[in-house]
Amino acid sequence: MYYQLLMLASFALAGYQDARERLVTDYYWVPGVVAAVLAIAFIPSMDLLLLARIALIGGIAFVFSFLGFIGQADAIALALVASDPTPYAPIPVLLGTGVVAIAHIAYLYATGTARKSRLVTLQEFKTQAKWIPKALVIDGERREITSDVNVSRELAEEHAGSGDGKTTMVEVQYGVPQVTYIAAGVALYFAYLVIFQPSLFFAVP
Repeated sequence: MYYQLLMLASFALAGYQDARERLVTDYYWVPGVVAAVLAIAFIPSMDLLLLARIALIGGIAFVFSFLGFIGQADAIALALVASDPTPYAPIPVLLGTGVVAIAHIAYLYATGTARKSRLVTLQEFKTQAKWIPKALVIDGERREITSDVNVSRELAEEHAGSGDGKTTMVEVQYGVPQVTYIAAGVALYFAYLVIFQPSLFFAVP
């Protein structure tokens, strides 16, 4: 039960911050890391399986993060999800994550929020963390920004600052809160265990 409580604490904090700011403070992952260590330490029969699972899923996630396809927080979240010692993990959490993500993204497309790129003012871009920059438009001249989601915001603000005195707009796309989706998947799965499989929920250290 300590595993679930620590993991829920991590994902609740991380998911909330990601939804608001599209970033996650490193300290928020500490309870989740402790939970993963507990699972490995107190279920010796699953040591190799858990370590292999964390290495495989975490390794793939961090390669995608290195390539700029997902954020570093997303990679950490996926690695922690892989530490779940319950049967069939992490498939139930990933299924829950997929359902939440598809529902939210479908809503965004239905409302036109994520359907296409848009131009926003530099001030709006700086004050709203939901936007991922694709390009700067300075005095009508379009300048591409890197597609690496881990550095694109910083580069956009840095390059925009060099265009003082010029009219600057930012071409953006809506950035979905992927850690929030994973956090929702974790919460849904743990709720399922409490309601339908309490013996399994309380069996985990």
